Amino acid sequence: MTVLSVIAFAILIMFGNWQWGRYEEKMAQKGVAPDWAEVTGTTLPGTEKVVYAYADGDAAWRQVTGFETADGILFLPLQISYSIEPPPVSPAAEAQMLTLRGLWHPPQRRNAFTTEDDPEKGVYYALDPERLAASLPPALAARVIPRVFEPETLIRTDYPAPQPVANPLLMPGDSERLPPERHFGYAITWWGLAMALAGVYLAFHYQRGRLRFRRETSK
Repeated sequence: MTVLSVIAFAILIMFGNWQWGRYEEKMAQKGVAPDWAEVTGTTLPGTEKVVYAYADGDAAWRQVTGFETADGILFLPLQISYSIEPPPVSPAAEAQMLTLRGLWHPPQRRNAFTTEDDPEKGVYYALDPERLAASLPPALAARVIPRVFEPETLIRTDYPAPQPVANPLLMPGDSERLPPERHFGYAITWWGLAMALAGVYLAFHYQRGRLRFRRETSK
């Protein structure tokens, strides 16, 4: 019971810390105009992967592709579809030159709860350029930019006819759907549950006689 309680306590604290981090991140963005950027380059057929994303409250998968720019190579999200299971990778028939507007984001790192990737099938669970670069020839991998460029729009492919949609992973849209105050409330909730678990644990052991509180005695 002690081991399970410690693990559960650590998980609750971790969830609270993550929500607090999102609260601080979004508060820092309030009132700040998005720093829009443009990238121009050419897609690299044969480098396509599908990467998991939690978007709009649902499981989603984005197809990313290697994208050659003057500054290096990006793993660029271009398509999105909503489903539990990953869709098949759709290799492009030919290279395509694109100019896209969007925002630069830090890479999405794996954590203790991230599902294991399946590189043989081209399925990944975090948009981490350095990890995706391992699938490229060394000469190309050395030129991968360790940041993520999120385009303003993606092509949603699970509609009967694919069509452009707003990228749900952009920070401005994310902040509008889930304001920072919600993350603050979630953080307090997770931390409160952790404190409640600790209280129940101590009360249980006290009731069983496993804990004793020292009392002062008069001399």
